[in-house]
Amino acid sequence: MNSTRSVTGPHRPPVLGAGYLYHCIPAHQRYHEKLSQLGARVDILEFLASHFTSDPDYLREVHAGTGSPPWTLHSYEYMIGSVDRPRPRTLRRLQRLAAVPGCQYIGEHVAMVGTTDTYSGNFLQPFGTDEQTQVFIDNLGAARGDFDVPLIVENQPQVLNRIGPRSVCEQVRDIAVGADTGILLSLSNLAMSNSFRPEVDRERELAFIPVDRIWQVHVPLACEAELADPAFATVRQDERWALRTLEELCRHPDFRPASIVFEIQATGTPSPAEPERTRDMLDHARRLLGVDRESTLTAMEAHA
Repeated sequence: MNSTRSVTGPHRPPVLGAGYLYHCIPAHQRYHEKLSQLGARVDILEFLASHFTSDPDYLREVHAGTGSPPWTLHSYEYMIGSVDRPRPRTLRRLQRLAAVPGCQYIGEHVAMVGTTDTYSGNFLQPFGTDEQTQVFIDNLGAARGDFDVPLIVENQPQVLNRIGPRSVCEQVRDIAVGADTGILLSLSNLAMSNSFRPEVDRERELAFIPVDRIWQVHVPLACEAELADPAFATVRQDERWALRTLEELCRHPDFRPASIVFEIQATGTPSPAEPERTRDMLDHARRLLGVDRESTLTAMEAHA
């Protein structure tokens, strides 16, 4: 992996530690309670903006119910790949969600999801053209005036043939450098690309990502009991690759992300990881980052 000039803006958060992607559903509430009973330490939670469409202020209650750790918002509704500006009501809602105390940044998908008038209902693989890349850069520039926290960009899975000269990760690199922002590196999406398009070389794709711009990493985590089933052999292989890649990243001197976030139910599996496994993997991620509780608390206080 390569490096570029690191993002030096005032909003870049410190290294906080490890957390997971939290869904606003009763099952995740019970899961979080179980983690607490097991003594698991969750340094950061990632919430999905789409779960609070009708009542943005409800996130405040949900966040408080999890113990109010630092949090980040995961979104696609700002539509940074569209030439249209987001609807005013959409922008106001995202601003309200981002205003909940403790928000570190907003992770936005480098993808097409539609236009102001037409929503596709799914993520569309980015085109990789010069024109589209500049649209992303311009929209991220506009976002600096719309939010008090930065938007960072996530690599999407490649599921179709390439259109422009850039692959997905090449385009993410050029957008992050052009807009001077951070990257949400999804190891899950890289593995998914390989499933849809066997010709995609995920190691080659990974090499395009400037390691010093990685603010967050998504890591798939599956149910260990299900991983023993031959039907989930590919999931097992993808998870092993992701965990091995995470360890390799942590040995890179320029790798200092704000967080490592586990997706506790790997794509294509019916069950979340056992809470005990998630607890242990959170601890493992912190050891890889070299983060202990005292340094995390100090970083949080300095950023507040």
